[in-house]
Amino acid sequence: MKKSLLLLGVIAALAVSAPAYSQYIYLDVNADGLPSCPTGTADALTSSVTAVDVWLNTNHDANGTVKTCNSNATQPLTMFSYDILFNASGSGSVAYTTWTNAVTGFAQVNALTTAGTAAGTSWSGPTPLTPGLYKLGTLGITVTGTPVLGFRTDNVGVEGIPTPITGFGTNCDATTYFNTYTLGIDFVDNCGTVSPTPTLDTTWGKIKALYR
Repeated sequence: MKKSLLLLGVIAALAVSAPAYSQYIYLDVNADGLPSCPTGTADALTSSVTAVDVWLNTNHDANGTVKTCNSNATQPLTMFSYDILFNASGSGSVAYTTWTNAVTGFAQVNALTTAGTAAGTSWSGPTPLTPGLYKLGTLGITVTGTPVLGFRTDNVGVEGIPTPITGFGTNCDATTYFNTYTLGIDFVDNCGTVSPTPTLDTTWGKIKALYR
């Protein structure tokens, strides 16, 4: 049975890069329109970063594989709204300042709202957009140290943020929330900002040093 967005269950709070099998939402720091996961460093946060773009591909996964509606393959993975929840972690902090919508015709449902390390915003449009890749908007931030910015799946445990989930409204029935494709339920592929120095490279460097 479909559940209302008001009846959100408990899902993991902080989404991380996951196996590629569904739609893809990602952050872009250097404005090239591309993510840096899993091993790149181009989209790392530093004190000089003041803006981060958010991109969503409604019908391709992280590997570029075409995807169809998981509940009914004949229903298109259009987009008529989006909800985004952010979360900062790691060494340093992120102060959220502004959200600038980039989807033509979309209007604000929930303004950018912050609570601790989290933030969220929601927007909607009058007409479903065709399946594909969209720049949703740009998040204005102030960075201290070298934190990592990613997506929350839902607002459970966060007081004062009305945006309920990370996901998008679509003509596809979806799985749990009616016509709402939700991160952590209908898709998992996502990519936040990355560490300036990949963990794998750092670890390998230490190993090599032992044999010098």
